[in-house]
Amino acid sequence: MKTLISCILLTAISFSGMAQKKADLSYHLELNKVYRVKNNSIQNTTQTVMGNEQSVQTNNTSVVSLKPLKQMEGEMIVEIRFDTIITLISMPQMEINSSRPGDLNSSDPGKIMESLLHRMSNSTFLAKMTNTGRVVQFMNLEPVVSEIMQGTDSLQGQSASFIMQRVRTMLEEKSLKTMVESFTAYLPGTEVKTGGTWDINLKLSAGGMDMTQSSNYKLENLDKKSALITSDITIESAPGTMEMNGAQITPDLRGLGKAELTIDPETGWIIRGTAQQQMKGELSVNAQGNSMTIPVEINTNSKITALEVSE
Repeated sequence: MKTLISCILLTAISFSGMAQKKADLSYHLELNKVYRVKNNSIQNTTQTVMGNEQSVQTNNTSVVSLKPLKQMEGEMIVEIRFDTIITLISMPQMEINSSRPGDLNSSDPGKIMESLLHRMSNSTFLAKMTNTGRVVQFMNLEPVVSEIMQGTDSLQGQSASFIMQRVRTMLEEKSLKTMVESFTAYLPGTEVKTGGTWDINLKLSAGGMDMTQSSNYKLENLDKKSALITSDITIESAPGTMEMNGAQITPDLRGLGKAELTIDPETGWIIRGTAQQQMKGELSVNAQGNSMTIPVEINTNSKITALEVSE
């Protein structure tokens, strides 16, 4: 009898342990606390123009913070700040750092860009988000963008025009959504057991190019302090043409990637993550009546690290 009771107890404990291996994968962030993440990415782009191969490496570092102000049914109101934006480009060599004030009246394009990004990094965006990390809308976008772009109407020259176009593209709602959702939109909003999978589809926009990304996530491991999530990613450029320096560019790119995320199962907030992605294809370029096709390969490695949560 003792042996039978022991077996029953052990079985019950075993099933109890199995039942605990599940989590409600939604955001449960504390109101008025500031959640910050740092994203480092290295992007290597190789393109062949008229038989000549060109390679450019771009290192990006950004720090983004979210501060939940109000919780509603399935949604939350948050303050979003792009605290740090640093870009290092290998060709032409350039470093742009939003922590520097820059100079809007400078003849140096980098100084003008820094001035605008400095304003952006000191701006607060008010947004409505779902509890799965999707940005529904930026509620104060127009006045914030107007403040950032103040005084730029007087900028002259070809480089000024390019910078204006680049910054305006970055401040479009779809681009800002991408900057946020790249590290928030991975939760299914449901209870998931270890081994469970779910799909997330996103529309992304970066550098003026729109893309669609489909990711299949899997909950690999789960305990009280962390949950390990892996993902297989497919990505492709969306149909359409973008303008850059007076040229009409139609991208046709496709690629695959993988990601691994460790999150806090109680809040849903990311602890750390890595991602690798490769895209290949071509750019159809039409400029001043001349057309050409440029083969392109883009390899990106990213690392996300959560910074300390503060009041």
